[in-house]
Amino acid sequence: MKRMFVIISAILMAACASPAVFKDLKTGQVAQCNASTPGVFPIIAQHEIDTCSDAYAHMGWVKQ
Repeated sequence: MKRMFVIISAILMAACASPAVFKDLKTGQVAQCNASTPGVFPIIAQHEIDTCSDAYAHMGWVKQ
C-alpha cells in the first residue's frame, strides 16, 4: 500500500508541465502554450508545449 502511494505521488508530481508564455514585441500580443494531454502523461504534455513554443519562437515571438 505504501509503495503504491509513493508511485502515484511520483506520477502526479512529474505531471506538472509548465505552460510557456510568448509576446510579439511588434503588436504586444501575448500567447500561451499549454498541453491538452492529461497530466498522467508528462512527457507527451511537455512535447506539446515544446512544439508550440518552437512555432512561436520561429515567428519571432519572445518567451516571457
